[in-house]
Amino acid sequence: MRSRKTLRGSLGLFTLLASIAVPLAGQDEIVARGNQTYQEGDYASAIEAYEAVRNGGFTSAGLEYNLGNAYFKSGSLGRAILHWERALALSPGDPDTQANLDLARSLTVDAIEPMPTFWLVSAASWWVGLFSRGALAALVAIGWLTLAGALVTWILSRNESVRSAARWTAVAGAAVVLVLGTNLLLRELGIAQPERAVIMVEAVAARAAPAQDDDLTLFEVHEGTRVRLDQRTGEWAEVVLDDGKVGWIPLSAMEII
Repeated sequence: MRSRKTLRGSLGLFTLLASIAVPLAGQDEIVARGNQTYQEGDYASAIEAYEAVRNGGFTSAGLEYNLGNAYFKSGSLGRAILHWERALALSPGDPDTQANLDLARSLTVDAIEPMPTFWLVSAASWWVGLFSRGALAALVAIGWLTLAGALVTWILSRNESVRSAARWTAVAGAAVVLVLGTNLLLRELGIAQPERAVIMVEAVAARAAPAQDDDLTLFEVHEGTRVRLDQRTGEWAEVVLDDGKVGWIPLSAMEII
C-alpha cells in the first residue's frame, strides 16, 4: 500500500513517493532505485527507472502516480498530467491523484470551462469508473465463488433451512456477478469511456480540416490540455475540448491516456 501526501495549493507542497509492490521479477529493484533517486532529487533518473518498468509491460496506479510526480518535479507539466490521468483511470476516485491533477490543470495555459454533461452519460461514466479493474475482478471472482458454493450446497444438502439459505446466497452471488461483471465488461470494452489524450507540445493549432493550412486555424491548444478523440484520418485526429470546441490536431502533438 502506498503512503502519499498530495500537492495542495502550491508547487512547493509536492507528493511524497508511493511504495509500489511490483509483481514482476526484478522490477522491484528498479522501482526501489527510482524511489531512491527521486528522494535524492535526481528526477531524470527516477523517470528513467519508472519508464523502464512501464516499458517492460507493467503498469499500476502507483507507478503512474510516481511518474506524474517525477515529471512534475522535472518541469514537464504535460507528461505529469498524462500519467496522473492514467493513474486516475486505474484507480478512479483516488483523492490524492485528483488533487494533483486539479493543481496541474490550474497551471495550464488553456482555461477551459467544461460543458454540462447529460445526466445519463454522467451516471454511466460514474458507474463504469466506480471501482478499479483489480477491485472489480476480485469482486466478480468472489461473486462466482459464492454462487458456485451456494449452488453446490443447495444441491447436496437435505436440510431445508440450509437449502433455503443457500438459495438466497446463490441469488446474491448471481447479482454480484451480473452487476459487477457487466461493469467490468463495459470497462474492458471501453464503453462509456471515450478515448482521451493530453497535448504534449507547447502549443498546437486546431484546424477546421486535417491539413497544414494556417487559413484553417480555429484556435490553439496548449501543453497539458486534455482532449477527447472523435475520429482519426491519417496522422490527424478530430478532437473535442471539454468546453465543446472541435478541431483537427496532428496525432504527434498528443499522447493517448
